[in-house]
Amino acid sequence: MQIASKPRVRLASRQELDGIGLLVSEAFASLRPVLAPHIFEPYVKDARDVAGRWAKASVAVLEAEGRLVGTVTYYADAAFDGMGWPPGLAGLRTLAVVPSSQGRGYGRALCEWCVMQARLQGSGGLALHTASSMMSAYKLYESLGFERRPAHDLFASDIIGFDPALGDQQIIAYLLPLKQVESSRDR
Repeated sequence: MQIASKPRVRLASRQELDGIGLLVSEAFASLRPVLAPHIFEPYVKDARDVAGRWAKASVAVLEAEGRLVGTVTYYADAAFDGMGWPPGLAGLRTLAVVPSSQGRGYGRALCEWCVMQARLQGSGGLALHTASSMMSAYKLYESLGFERRPAHDLFASDIIGFDPALGDQQIIAYLLPLKQVESSRDR
């Protein structure tokens, strides 16, 4: 009798970069019919480029049943993710779970790992962007306490650099505030 291993989130190794890239492609394939090709192709290419963000961020993977089924990129300083966040915030990017493993809480576990990292470093909050068409993603973020930050919303054309007349996609911003402001009576 084989005992199933408990799913665990851990830091990725450089030897896993190609596998993580394939995992991201598989996870994001469902967006192909939703996003126009001039958005989908550069988005997935950037998301797959784990090596390109390796020096600026921590890449975590979720291992279950002896294989990688999910990944997330964590920025100790969200300003390094290139999405316009101010200093003092941590960032979460490229959350992906392979389709065959979705619905098992793995995306939540990866988000919670990022929240724990942000709390440990004393960050003021955890920031992220997601496409407005990714309803399951923002339902997950909202269930974890993330709040919309429309002032930080972007459009795909802002990030990728194409003519918005081709058709654009709103990229919506969320923030999970982490630091509580001390009131004068608590001091």
